[in-house]
Amino acid sequence: MAVHYNQSADWNRYARQVLLWNWVSWIFNFIDRGLIGPLLPLMIPFFHLSLTAAGGIVSLFFVGYLSTFVGGFLSDRVGRKKVVGRSVVGFGAVTGLTALASSVPVLAAVRIGTGVFEGFQYPTGAAWVSETFPYAKRGKALAFWETGYSLGTLLGIVMATLMAARWGWQSPWPVSGGLSVLCGVLLIKYVKERPRKDTPGYQEAMAMSGGVVPTIKDVWKKRNVWVVFILHGLYNFTFWMAGAWIPEYVIHVRHMSFVSGGLLSAVLFGGITVGLMVSGIAADRIGRVKAISFLSFGSALLLLAFTQASSPVALFVLIALGGIFGAYIPTAIALVTDTTNPMVSGTAFGIALFGAELGAVLGPVTGGFLAQHYGFQTAMYVLPASLFAASLLVWLARDARRQLKVEGVAPKAVRA
Repeated sequence: MAVHYNQSADWNRYARQVLLWNWVSWIFNFIDRGLIGPLLPLMIPFFHLSLTAAGGIVSLFFVGYLSTFVGGFLSDRVGRKKVVGRSVVGFGAVTGLTALASSVPVLAAVRIGTGVFEGFQYPTGAAWVSETFPYAKRGKALAFWETGYSLGTLLGIVMATLMAARWGWQSPWPVSGGLSVLCGVLLIKYVKERPRKDTPGYQEAMAMSGGVVPTIKDVWKKRNVWVVFILHGLYNFTFWMAGAWIPEYVIHVRHMSFVSGGLLSAVLFGGITVGLMVSGIAADRIGRVKAISFLSFGSALLLLAFTQASSPVALFVLIALGGIFGAYIPTAIALVTDTTNPMVSGTAFGIALFGAELGAVLGPVTGGFLAQHYGFQTAMYVLPASLFAASLLVWLARDARRQLKVEGVAPKAVRA
């Protein structure tokens, strides 16, 4: 299927602006949500929580985050910038309020509220970035954008660990929330959004569909939307369970300190930061399906070894490598855009990412339940099992690699 790219000469500047601002705001999204994992050892006695209840508090954020479908649907109608900007300001404000929580119901309410605002950003940002870049560069662009998720989580973990050790669990929330509000205000003021019909993603979609613009009803029939629904669910289940419970696991089972537990979790997301780029580059070179399958299988083996390791050095090395190999999420996101017209891709992402948040809801609470009733060691075995499943299920997806043939020469901006 022939694709003729006809972007304007200044498309490079626009594409970089879209990628940069979505990346920065994505970092703050994950700083805010990444705070709670390393703070659990301090919050559990403060709020008198059981392990299952603590996992439930973490999961409540993702109950609010189920707003992804609404966010994607809205962005198809009112535009990407309007949804992203207001999302960032909203979740920053609610994050700052977390420090004021003095009871479990109040804590639960602010965590749900943070999730609602953050959920609006994910499908919208994913659609905005991916439609702005062509197939051959989309994997790498999405990988760079998604490093905001791992860098933000890492920064949130380090901020929470170091600030809480000195000033208590309440101290990181207003700092992180205030920075997020500032980022959202600047994004609203300075970022411009161009018509979706001008994007490479739109031109590819029109070539693949023979010029037919899909309707919302067509989105529900797309195989890749549902494959990514499952893949992203497994990914979030794995790594949000890991982020929530690895500190507690190594403190109680491997007898490491509070700070070491938090830093081990940070190393996981440091590895994911590298792995996101590895996944994106591999996906652009060998195809989306192969990249996800091979890398997630390798990560499963590494995390299985992690559950058996006792040496602190081995634990740090294995968790870092597990993150590098397991970071398949930008490639999964690309599977949606590769086969979906940008005029409805926000809705498509809303559906696919709804599955992601179901996984995120279930991961922390499942980990807490298994740890409380069967022990932390048993809970950790679930991590490699879910990645093994992803390495097999991805073969159900449709890879557009062989279907797209570029006949027009894309401007330097799009090729870069």
